[in-house]
Amino acid sequence: MRAFLVLIYVLILNVMCIPAAADVPHPPLKAYGELAKVRGMTLSPDGNTIAFITRDDGVDLVTVYDMVAGDLAHRVRLDNIATRQISFADNTHLIIQASDTAETYWGNHKFEFSASASLDLQTNELTWLLYQARDLSAYQTGLGRVIGRDDRQGAVFMPAFMGKPGDDPSRDVLRVDLETGRGKVHQRGTPLTTDWVIDRDGTVMAREDYSNATNTYTVYSFASGKKQKVFEAKGAVPPYSVIGMKEDRSALILIPSNVEDGQYENMIEVDFEGHVSDASFPGSGSQIEAIYQDMNQGISGVRFAGALPSYSFYDPGVDQAVAEIVGQFPASAVFLQSNSDDWSKLLYLVYDGQTTGRYILQDRTKGTLTIISTTRPEIPDAAVGEIAVVKYPARDGLSIPAILTWPAGSTPETRKKLPLVVMPHGGPASYDSVSFDWMAQYFANRGYLVLQPNFRGSAGYGKEFMQAGYGEWGGKMQDDVTDGVLTLVQGGIADPARICIVGASYGGYAALAGGAFTPDLYKCVVSIGGISDVPELIREDTEYLQQNHWVYTYLKMTIGDLAHDRGDLKAISPVNAVDRFTAPVLLIHGADDTVVPFEQSKIMAKALEKAGKSYLLVELEDEDHWLSEGDTRIAALEKMAVFVDRYIGTP
Repeated sequence: MRAFLVLIYVLILNVMCIPAAADVPHPPLKAYGELAKVRGMTLSPDGNTIAFITRDDGVDLVTVYDMVAGDLAHRVRLDNIATRQISFADNTHLIIQASDTAETYWGNHKFEFSASASLDLQTNELTWLLYQARDLSAYQTGLGRVIGRDDRQGAVFMPAFMGKPGDDPSRDVLRVDLETGRGKVHQRGTPLTTDWVIDRDGTVMAREDYSNATNTYTVYSFASGKKQKVFEAKGAVPPYSVIGMKEDRSALILIPSNVEDGQYENMIEVDFEGHVSDASFPGSGSQIEAIYQDMNQGISGVRFAGALPSYSFYDPGVDQAVAEIVGQFPASAVFLQSNSDDWSKLLYLVYDGQTTGRYILQDRTKGTLTIISTTRPEIPDAAVGEIAVVKYPARDGLSIPAILTWPAGSTPETRKKLPLVVMPHGGPASYDSVSFDWMAQYFANRGYLVLQPNFRGSAGYGKEFMQAGYGEWGGKMQDDVTDGVLTLVQGGIADPARICIVGASYGGYAALAGGAFTPDLYKCVVSIGGISDVPELIREDTEYLQQNHWVYTYLKMTIGDLAHDRGDLKAISPVNAVDRFTAPVLLIHGADDTVVPFEQSKIMAKALEKAGKSYLLVELEDEDHWLSEGDTRIAALEKMAVFVDRYIGTP
């Protein structure tokens, strides 16, 4: 008999306060499918102003709250574009980062075009940045990224590919005026340049280059007034990356490249004479998933990954202040979102399992905590499903962490033979933690138990755990998902006759693999932007790359070698196992998906139809890989809700 789940944390501590199931409010589906009413909250450098994105009738509004004057105002309306992030350039200018799907100038290939705008809070003028830069190349990746503030000029520094048509573009760094949006080259790079670190006085602290031809990674610095090579290493993929510099500007901080999803365990310090030393933060020993730094990449601290995050800062006072807040919410996930330049004010987003998430402001000078807003005020606390962090054993003995969301209003006495929705995450080098997951919480509110397994290959639990998933698509990674389901069934918690698997991106692949390779386990399968043909995906990802490009090496390492493992890759592709499906399949895919092409769902639908299997293909027009549009996200959730209810819903 499989061991029962090991309960790590239960986030609703007083279960006696949970209402009876009949009393649970059921907000409309739109309240879950629409983007959060309040998101992206950030503090100004002086700590006197808060800015955030408000969602209103399907449109993003950039909203600013002046805490001194007590003035709250919607400043700009953003429609037909995905607002990704907002941040302050200085106390009077807000940077708005957005993106939209576009086609390359040679056609037949879509990419996510990104850009940034400056919002003048005194005049309310919105100015798009870099559009008037001379010789801006038609080829760009990451355009709109701001890497530093120029305190002398009222400008910011932004990297961009520069070059006339026909040239091999170089990645330069430009000084961009916040009022006019005009950019001028500040420092030339080369076609091999990958990134920059710029100080507030314009000094180039680091320039990173990587050569695919020689597999050489090099860091140059201009801190001494002239170009100096301070670090070099070899690797078939870029072996390191500069993430910033020490706050006192005495050294650069680098991370190794054997990381995924921005998480890593070790850092090194390289001074401007080329001396290398360890730069690891004291802490939990977990992977680092976030770096706290000023606008010019001066590093002050880190956040460690895990179901409940923890922190470490260079400044003992800041370290203590953050630890106090984490200590006040011991069973909650506390995310530090933003801070004033002097760290007197800190802004947190707290997920406590009782609300949809709350923004809380800590004023260290006054010693106060102030609740600013919940993220989804239209969803009452009583509608939120209780979240638990659990572990279960895989068939080979590996301990698998997971997030379990109980049906809203359920009690320990009623948690038996529940309909189960299994939701493997995307990535696959990502992980699910304590948060308000809009999809999981919708199903929990409608009476379903939701399991989100962090199978091997997931980030957040150490390099060894993540690398255990290399080459295990459709193998041990899939077994880990299956073993979580079996644990719940054998424990009497889940009803074996009412289980559906739902996933997006890699999770969509895992959902299709579940339907193909464990057909007796699931009554329905939902794939959102999922992969059905693994060799075809690898071919698409490498189509425009040179044979020696480091992406080839990475894909060989994590998935398989298309040249030598094609047979194995075909065997783990659900499109080649459609005859084994017994459960109906719902395929949902954004037409503008630039990560997993819509073709992946089309070929799966064609194969299912040819095999005489039950399926439905839903194309979301003008939608990307991340379901960034509120209307289409709502439409996708409506299709999922009807589909899941039909096959495993309760009377």
